[in-house]
Amino acid sequence: MIWLKRLTIGLLTFVLLLTLALWALLYTHAGVSIALWGAQKAVPALSVQSSTGALLKGFTLSGVRYKDDLLELNSDSLTLAINDDCLPIPALCVRELSLSGLTFSMPDLPPGAPEEEEPGEPLTEIVLPVPVRLDRLTLNDIDLNILGNKVRWQRFSSAAQMQGSHLTLKPTDWEGIVLNLAPPAEKEIQKQTEEQAEDVAEAYSQEKRERIVLPEVVLPLKVTVERFTVQDFLLESATPQKVNQLELIAEAEKSTVTLTRLFVDVPQATLDAEGKVELSGEYPLTLRAKSDIALEPVQGHHINLSASGSLQQLVLDVALSGKLDAKVTGKLSPLDADLPFDLKVVSSHLQWPLDDKPDFVAKETAINAKGNLDRFTFDAVTKADGEPMPAVDVSLKGTGSLADVVLESLTVNSLGGQVTGNAQASWAKTVSWQGNLAFSDIQPGLEWPEAEGTLSGKLSTSGGLTATGGWFVKLPELNVDGEVIGQPFTLAGQLDAQDVSGKGDLELVTQGLVLKHGPNGLNAKGSLKQTWDLSALVNAPDLAQSVPGLRGRVNGDLRLSGTLAEPTIDMNLVGQALGWQDLAQLKSLNLTGRVTPLPALTADITLSAREGSYQDAATLEALDITFQGTEAQHTLRVDLSGEPVSTALALQGSLDRQQGWQGMLQRGNLETPVGPWRLNQPTALAYSLSKQSVSVAPHCWQQQDASVCLTQPLDAGASGQVSLAINKLGFSILQPFLPPEIKLDGEANATVNAGWSPQQAPVLQAQVTLPAGGFRQQSAADQPPLALGWDKITLNADMRNDVLTADWLVAVKDNGDLSGNARITQLSGEQQIDAKVKLDTFRLDFLQPLVADYDIFKGRVDTDLHLTGPIMQPQVNGVFKVTELKAIGRKVPLDLERGEIVATFSGYSAILRGKLDTPDGRLVLQGDANWADMANWSTNLKVNGRELEVNVPPMIAMKVSPNLKISAAPQVAEISGTVSIPWGRITVDRLPESAVQVSDDEILLSDDLKPVDTGNKVPFAIKTNVMVKIGPDVRLSAFGLDAGLSGNLKVNQQDKAPLVYGEIRVDDGTYRAFGQELVIRKGQITFNGPADQPYLSVEAIRNPNNIEDDVTAGIRVTGPADEPKVDIFSDPAMPQQNALSYVLRGRDLDSESPEGGGAMTTALISMGLSRSSQLVGNVGEAFGIQDLALDTAGAGDDSQVTISGYVYPGLQVKYGVGIFSPIGEFTVRYKLLQDLYIEAVSGLDSAVDLLYQFEFN
Repeated sequence: MIWLKRLTIGLLTFVLLLTLALWALLYTHAGVSIALWGAQKAVPALSVQSSTGALLKGFTLSGVRYKDDLLELNSDSLTLAINDDCLPIPALCVRELSLSGLTFSMPDLPPGAPEEEEPGEPLTEIVLPVPVRLDRLTLNDIDLNILGNKVRWQRFSSAAQMQGSHLTLKPTDWEGIVLNLAPPAEKEIQKQTEEQAEDVAEAYSQEKRERIVLPEVVLPLKVTVERFTVQDFLLESATPQKVNQLELIAEAEKSTVTLTRLFVDVPQATLDAEGKVELSGEYPLTLRAKSDIALEPVQGHHINLSASGSLQQLVLDVALSGKLDAKVTGKLSPLDADLPFDLKVVSSHLQWPLDDKPDFVAKETAINAKGNLDRFTFDAVTKADGEPMPAVDVSLKGTGSLADVVLESLTVNSLGGQVTGNAQASWAKTVSWQGNLAFSDIQPGLEWPEAEGTLSGKLSTSGGLTATGGWFVKLPELNVDGEVIGQPFTLAGQLDAQDVSGKGDLELVTQGLVLKHGPNGLNAKGSLKQTWDLSALVNAPDLAQSVPGLRGRVNGDLRLSGTLAEPTIDMNLVGQALGWQDLAQLKSLNLTGRVTPLPALTADITLSAREGSYQDAATLEALDITFQGTEAQHTLRVDLSGEPVSTALALQGSLDRQQGWQGMLQRGNLETPVGPWRLNQPTALAYSLSKQSVSVAPHCWQQQDASVCLTQPLDAGASGQVSLAINKLGFSILQPFLPPEIKLDGEANATVNAGWSPQQAPVLQAQVTLPAGGFRQQSAADQPPLALGWDKITLNADMRNDVLTADWLVAVKDNGDLSGNARITQLSGEQQIDAKVKLDTFRLDFLQPLVADYDIFKGRVDTDLHLTGPIMQPQVNGVFKVTELKAIGRKVPLDLERGEIVATFSGYSAILRGKLDTPDGRLVLQGDANWADMANWSTNLKVNGRELEVNVPPMIAMKVSPNLKISAAPQVAEISGTVSIPWGRITVDRLPESAVQVSDDEILLSDDLKPVDTGNKVPFAIKTNVMVKIGPDVRLSAFGLDAGLSGNLKVNQQDKAPLVYGEIRVDDGTYRAFGQELVIRKGQITFNGPADQPYLSVEAIRNPNNIEDDVTAGIRVTGPADEPKVDIFSDPAMPQQNALSYVLRGRDLDSESPEGGGAMTTALISMGLSRSSQLVGNVGEAFGIQDLALDTAGAGDDSQVTISGYVYPGLQVKYGVGIFSPIGEFTVRYKLLQDLYIEAVSGLDSAVDLLYQFEFN
């Protein structure tokens, strides 16, 4: 029993040791190490750098490498993790299988690779005995090269499971794929080409083709794809193909495939589809898809596709929407060898190009086609119109096959007529065609009014290609008759052309071609074969009959003779009394010569023209152009005399068809409005065919001491360089283009060097120098001229590497200097600027002639600005100052004794400060601006002053206190604040011319007699909110009114015309009317809207001291200013005639006073004189007397009629005659000082008086 006990112990120990060994192998790293050791011993080409983990718990291999003669594999890491919890189920579960950094290369198949085995019985079902689950599969950074086909991707992640015969692919993502297919071998390409040619030949053959029989496909598995997504796929080839995204959700079981979603996004379009197909029988299917097209030029279009039925009888419905609209419906049988089909296309709108302004539009289009590839019928109708073509209505019918097409009928209705025809073409063996067209009552004037008429005719044509590669075209019948522009029109003849051999042996034969329109015609007859004999005769005695606007006559002939190898062209054309509308005219034109184009060009051509003009801009006396010689040696002479340019050029050269042309400009003279220019020496010229460039040798064009020179050889093509110099170019050459009052003295010198090439940015260096010179403008003989001189002006510029730098200096004579520099970068992109501008001690005194009303005008400008940033919106830093301002004049409203304005710039903002001192006070300016956002810039200005005296002689003298704010922004400008006028004297003797408005029905016309828009177009809306305060010491003296004004007016504007609201009171005043001084008892002017429509309420009564019976009488004015109501009133009330007597005479009508008639006489005379004051004033001005006036003076028996006026400034003369006594009185008054006068009176009594005028409140 001991041996049994020992055996049992040994067996248990062995089992235990075996179990421990298995556990160690499967659950410790030792198992992985042993397995790797064994694998490397068995496969010497395999190596692993390191490993971690255990076989069943999961392990990772790093640095895996396998290399032999046929393939090479390298992997950064390989991880396999098995879930052992599934083993008891039983099931195979893999938690993770990952591979990263894999490169695999197998350039060729191993030798002796097994031949493809004959297909056996297909598998009908695959069933796994145990479930298999893969929880995570990752393949990252993979690079494969298999037989030259290269594919690499960045990331692949998936999961899958299979139970029984059901395979499920979990959501899968595949990203960053690049595929490069191996190029096919040359022999393989040749074989494929031959096979394709055989397939095409077989398709054209008439032998019976067999029907396609579809196999029944039964999948051994049920496959479910929950989601398969591809991102960023690129197929590298001559035309790369990119797929932005592909997403597939599908299921397949046995013969049924269900496509839940297929989404494809490529740069050209997107596709979203779903469907179902049965892979048995006739393959019944359903498919729905939609696509959005992004490919130019059809981007923005949408396609919807619906397919049903089966591959034996497929039903299609396709719709295209967008700018193009079309729908295709029909049936076809893809399985039948001759492909039966029945298709219909309808469209309501087709156009080209696909933009908002198409040149061609087709509507109501319908196309039907039915049959099979051996024979089908078709018909189509459409209506088309477009910019370059007339509207047409087309219908056609025909039959066809893969070898020919027959157009049985064609009808086109257009231009009021009809075109009919038929045609046929065949390409089974060689291409040939034949067609006939007939048209009647075609009226081209419906589309082109300048070609009004009616045409009818016939056209027959046939042709084809020959077996030797040639071609032939026959036009046996061409006959067009009708009337165009009121003249008979005929085009008739016959024409054959061919090149049977296809080697360029062109033959053209016509028995006669005749084109005749009215009296004008062209006849051609002859042949062009190996021997040329063709002539054309032009006889156009009246071009105006054929081309409206063109006039004159042309006669001549053209003859082609010689041989095909050496043809000769003789021409002789004469034109007389030629002209085009009223623009151009030419007395005569002659073109004669002979040209032999082959084998080498030889020509002797003369073109001459005499006595021509173009509008008023140019006249031609004579033009002669002569070309003589051969390709190897020829001359060209051009002699032109006329205005504004005359020239004489002589050129000789030679042409090498391989190299190019080279020659010499022997003579060059130019007579221009800026003087004559002469070429200083013969100049070499050349053109290179290989370089596509022009070469010019150095030379100069000279005018006295001035010259414009090319200093270095010019080579201008895709790349090149040029060097120019301008020397002593006097500004006197510009004088003919300047107004006579402007004189410009000086000269300019400049050098310019430029270069360019396709690969580099242009290079430019320029220096411009102006020595001492000046500008002078004499506006009027009695005024000093505006003059500005300079000692020197320089400008230097340099452009290279897409950067432009420049600096400048303007040294103004006896004044300051303007200097600066600039640097502009990224010239070909978003330009950036860095510039400085400086102006030192620049005096403004020279501008005084521009402001002649100012006797004194002075000022000084200093600025130092720095600009940086984008060139269209730079930042500005620095100061702009205007100081020492002084402007004083006798005819200006405001004198400026001293002023200073300073603008300080800081980036995208600026601050303005100003002080303007006047004799009565200071005007203060404060402002700011901001342009950080150019679409929302803003400016603000505040204007403040106190009782500034404003004088506008001789009408206005007032004191003004402004307190205004002016703001501006895009689209709007605002003015707000107050303006106070505490003191003022307004005297109006007559209305200024500006107060007389032009009639509303005046219409101004432009040169072409079209109305001119004279409205003021302001680029932004104006809003105002200004309060005007008048008083307390403002008086108005105008047209007999002498009164005080007071009140407040609010000026308000919102986009439209300004509106005025408020009231002005007329106080303490008198009004001279009816020859009397009326006292204003009540005066109100009320504004409530437009400024020219106030409401009046005024009462003026006769002076109570000059009226009897204690009566109050006067006039009352009420109502709107444009339609006032005037009443005579009295207190106590009485008849109107009595009240008027009290107003005019101061007493009642029944008064017995002997003075009654005299007073009434005085009043009537005063009324008459008051109505004639403007006429008398105009008469006085005609004789040089200012303010000539007729008036009355005195009262009662002392009443006078007076005439007065100023014969010299300050010297007034007046003469008066008594109304009731013939005694005259002569008065002379002279103004010594302000308000101080001396007056001498001679009449019944004589006196000399010294008068002083003053006022007090």
